[in-house]
Amino acid sequence: MAGTSCQAIGQDYISLLPDCLIHHIFSFLPTREVVKTCILSRRWRSIWTTVLDLRFDSFYDYSIVNKVLVHYVSPKVKKFHLDIRSKQDFCHSTIDSWIHFAIDHQVEDLLLIVNIYWEFYTLCPSLNRCSSLTKLCLRGCGFSSSDCISWSSLKSLTIQNVSDDVLRKILMGSPVLEYLNLISCQDVRRIHSRSLRELVIDALIVESPVEISTPCLLSLRVRGDHFHGMLRIIEAPFLVIAELDFDGPVRSDYFLLKQMLSKLHSATQILLGAWCLRVEDVQVLLPNCKSLTLHIPFRQFSFPAVANMLATTPNLAKLVISFEPSDWGDLW
Repeated sequence: MAGTSCQAIGQDYISLLPDCLIHHIFSFLPTREVVKTCILSRRWRSIWTTVLDLRFDSFYDYSIVNKVLVHYVSPKVKKFHLDIRSKQDFCHSTIDSWIHFAIDHQVEDLLLIVNIYWEFYTLCPSLNRCSSLTKLCLRGCGFSSSDCISWSSLKSLTIQNVSDDVLRKILMGSPVLEYLNLISCQDVRRIHSRSLRELVIDALIVESPVEISTPCLLSLRVRGDHFHGMLRIIEAPFLVIAELDFDGPVRSDYFLLKQMLSKLHSATQILLGAWCLRVEDVQVLLPNCKSLTLHIPFRQFSFPAVANMLATTPNLAKLVISFEPSDWGDLW
């Protein structure tokens, strides 16, 4: 009995775990932490070289990236996340080599955030023809103006500082794109996609109204404190969720606001920010709205504005009035 207990105590249960379970555990950890697990067990000494998810999150010593990639033996990378936040003088060719590695290993989920002291990193042309991509996030990156884009499998895209011309090429070359998040983009004039289901616009900076033509769109979220223009929704007949929560030095084009609100007639869930409540004679009926959230700074709260929105939503079942946390001091 005592001998059995000793054997049980000495048993290496970690080494008995199946590869699929170990890979699942690793998927929750940054790659630099995954590499450290090689000391835990005999079997774990090399299993990290076959993980499907490689995540190099924001840290400052990127020499580990090359070390990991040299020892990597799996033919496939499902997720490759690279968040570069450093004052080091990175060579474009270094980042290019990392992206080429991901492409050669048929990456599906690619995140590239470049936040260093020099200008945007210009993406290597081979990325524009990566057919394995299904999810892509690019921040601090730029495109060559002459590049053609073909992302035949891409379904989700988050992108920062993209121009109107590049966005047009992206939408034309992404036939199955369902989710698009635009962050701090300037001079975008038109968003046209027949496949798009969800559109998120964060701090879009434009001088003229942006035309949105998305016949299959189900969710539209517009937010940010520096929205200098307006939206002109040309086509979005099946819109269900709408969030218009932007503010800033916006021109008071109430006609465009009314036109935008009129396109929400099919939406059942609507969130409106303070700027959208400045017009008290909207005279737009929203018959399908069941849930309405009003996000208002406390000092701008207006009973007539709330009453006006209630009049436009005759079938409303739920009303939420949300004050910004920074405004609670105004109550005292």
